[in-house]
Amino acid sequence: MIRKTATLMCALVGALAVLSALQGFASADEPGFVAEWSVKPEFDGKKKLRKSISGAACAPVSPPVCAVALDEKQRTQFFTIDGDRIVPGKSMRLLPKELDGAKTGEIDAEGAAYGDGFFYIVGSHGLSRKKAEFNQSSFFLFRFPVDGETGVPEFEFSKKKFAPEIERTDALRGILKGAPDPIGQYAEKPLGEGSGGVNIEGLAYRDGRLYIGLRGPSVGGLSFLRSVNVDALFSNSKPDLDVIELALGSGNGVRDLAAVSDGLIVLSGPVQSKGTYALHHLSLPSLTLSKLADLKMPDKDYKAETVLVLAEGAETVKILIMYDGAKDGGPREYLLTK
Repeated sequence: MIRKTATLMCALVGALAVLSALQGFASADEPGFVAEWSVKPEFDGKKKLRKSISGAACAPVSPPVCAVALDEKQRTQFFTIDGDRIVPGKSMRLLPKELDGAKTGEIDAEGAAYGDGFFYIVGSHGLSRKKAEFNQSSFFLFRFPVDGETGVPEFEFSKKKFAPEIERTDALRGILKGAPDPIGQYAEKPLGEGSGGVNIEGLAYRDGRLYIGLRGPSVGGLSFLRSVNVDALFSNSKPDLDVIELALGSGNGVRDLAAVSDGLIVLSGPVQSKGTYALHHLSLPSLTLSKLADLKMPDKDYKAETVLVLAEGAETVKILIMYDGAKDGGPREYLLTK
């Protein structure tokens, strides 16, 4: 079934500036902006890999333990949060070097989520942008268990050797191809074509369901989420499927998702290369969509692709934004009113 959101509303109010000012961090240029964070030590890899963070999720332990989605290579990396500093930790390989006798490629990971003792990382499930090439490795959803108290896997892992405890499924491929149009008709079409082929960019977990945010397509000012019960992806349970339409505006799609107590935070951005970025709150189950803030990119080459919820109050939410194209994600903190 398809569910439509209410008309997109602007929910950013003057109280944001007041809240920031009380903390001594008010920004006249960008309401809600609090501070830039540091990253020490650096994330693993050469410059290109360190600029490829395109998603992250955290286990609710103290201090938070988080995992990143990287749209280069075949691994994730853990990090912890120490005040206003990200502390990168160990890396973990997600795919074996070969599958069915063929070498595996980059997983093109675009989203990460955490729920009920598991981290989830999802590939783009899209064809390459320029040559429309199919890469089997980018059509997987991965999950792995972690200790409920430490947030870290109890099995042995490294960035070079694949651990068999890491599960993967290609079930989302059929779920996207079988979705109602326009999702189904744009599945496995190149992102650069027309309204944009299906390309996963966001992932969130709530109440036993995964919410999959699509960068493309964008049709008639609408973008789309596909949701499914997790049990159907990693077992033989019957899939309970849904499509949610988001009125994000012409040419805009989902760039990331994060769960909050009453719904989802949606990070929007352009389907194609250029455009504007914003944060929204999607209330569930009412499907009321409210804009929280327009985002200002710190650099013309940065693309906001990661949203982490750091803390949540009765009416406010503290958020961390990270950027594809920025060294080590270039994390920036925001305090916004829902």
